[in-house]
Amino acid sequence: MPLPLQTQDPAAWAARLGVSQEAVALVLSADLIDLHVVTELPARLLGYDPERRHPVASRPLPLMGQVDLPRLIEGGYNGAVWDVTTNPARRPEARQRATLANLQTIEARVRRHPDQLALVRTKADYDRARAAGRLALWPSLQGGNALAWDPSVLDGPVGQLLHRITLVHLTRSCLGSSSAPLGRAGGLTAKGADFIAHCNGARVLVDLAHASPRTFWEALEVHAADVPPMVSHTGVSGVLPHWRNLDDRQIRAIADRGGVIGVIYASAFLDGRPMGRRAALIDHLEHLIRIGGEELAALGSDYDGFILLPRDLPDPTHHPALVQDMLDRGWSEARIRRVLGGNQLRLVADVRPS
Repeated sequence: MPLPLQTQDPAAWAARLGVSQEAVALVLSADLIDLHVVTELPARLLGYDPERRHPVASRPLPLMGQVDLPRLIEGGYNGAVWDVTTNPARRPEARQRATLANLQTIEARVRRHPDQLALVRTKADYDRARAAGRLALWPSLQGGNALAWDPSVLDGPVGQLLHRITLVHLTRSCLGSSSAPLGRAGGLTAKGADFIAHCNGARVLVDLAHASPRTFWEALEVHAADVPPMVSHTGVSGVLPHWRNLDDRQIRAIADRGGVIGVIYASAFLDGRPMGRRAALIDHLEHLIRIGGEELAALGSDYDGFILLPRDLPDPTHHPALVQDMLDRGWSEARIRRVLGGNQLRLVADVRPS
């Protein structure tokens, strides 16, 4: 049964959001890709159905219900990195078993909608999905301890399936320390270094979002030089000093290695307010570009990651307003296209072209 969709009329969409038709046209013609969507978390914990079309939000929804697959398609998205989040309370073997089952859930979602969704691994996969008008989903993990019980699983089909793995999440694990205030002590462990080696060998991207500063730098020391690292969802301390945000030296390190950094949509990390304004998101993107260049910045929303969104960017169908902000600040079309998805595709092509 197909996903329930409502067709967007470009002129009506522009009028509804109060933006130019140029902004809508850019959203519809660009590669629009989100580096971090965690809707499988409320789906698993609270029974939220990402295959059902939920009402388009006129104001931000608190913590969850921010996105679903139909609204991603209606919002002009071509791809999303679709994450499974690790439960740190499980025993290691049970955690890995549950993670593999959760990845099968994603595969089953795609099989139910073969004309609208596509599971992708490579740039060539994405290109085929794009040409067929399907939303491309890259399966990924948040929290490398999901597979730390036996990381050799990455050497086979699981490693071929996964796009990237966030090394650590909100708690310290057997792999390293988190940037969260209660988990910052310590750095990368020997097990963490071995885990990175397995990821590098499988061409699975290592995501350093949530890594403590020491874990971040020690991870880069052991990371393969021919595989770019990335940070999928973060703010930058040059705009708002915060334990969750990257400093300029970290930004340059990712840029120098050919990586990509996605800006999170959590207002607390953008302007320090519970529900701020989307202009702060542009501020963080501009800082990334100023420090690391135009091929660095991307969008990594953290939709449904129990965050509070900017009040004027309440759901995926509002991205023409974000593009209008970019146009109003004098961004070139080329820069906008890079940030919306071109930089992510360049990274995918570098790591897994076909």
